Amino acid sequence: MTLFELEKILDVKFPKRFHEIYETGSMEWIEAGNEKYNENREHYLNDPKAFLMLCCEAEPAFFEDIPDLVKNINEMLAWRKEDNKEELDEKYRLIPFAMNGGGDFYCFLYENDIDEPEILLYFHDCYDNPQIIGKDFDEFLYINMLSAVDEDDFSELESEQWKNNLDYLSPEYKNMITDKTAEELDDFYWSLEFEEADIWK
Repeated sequence: MTLFELEKILDVKFPKRFHEIYETGSMEWIEAGNEKYNENREHYLNDPKAFLMLCCEAEPAFFEDIPDLVKNINEMLAWRKEDNKEELDEKYRLIPFAMNGGGDFYCFLYENDIDEPEILLYFHDCYDNPQIIGKDFDEFLYINMLSAVDEDDFSELESEQWKNNLDYLSPEYKNMITDKTAEELDDFYWSLEFEEADIWK
């Protein structure tokens, strides 16, 4: 499934930066889908330009899976309304596009009349308030690049995939990472604080 086919199904426009990265061909593995990916797993894993094929917090979802993830989020929102009496404000819309290892959803948080969504982390197994993980897709990418710097293993920084993913950052965020030591990047990541998302009626 292509990005454009996905957007048509969801009736939504993904962020500008997402489109720019998609046009480089680096999301080929996300576009491939489960079956094709499994048939060519080694090719995609070793593709030096592959987008976010890193040991970072966010694991992008295959495009073909995102419509079902939207249904999952909507079910969780319905349960929250029933159990916790909290209802998503009508001016917002959540579109999940990635998950973390714990099963939580990274979502584009669309607001009426605002073109570029914030990035929100929605917790799947509790009613804790979601967190804003980036004011836009650029900041989200920066934070995920930081999350790929493990405090005990800095080998990721030497990989061709890491270096290529740096080029997917805007100049502002790329400059914040370039020429920094692994220890500095690790410290940057652990100093981050995320605000709760005020999205309920």
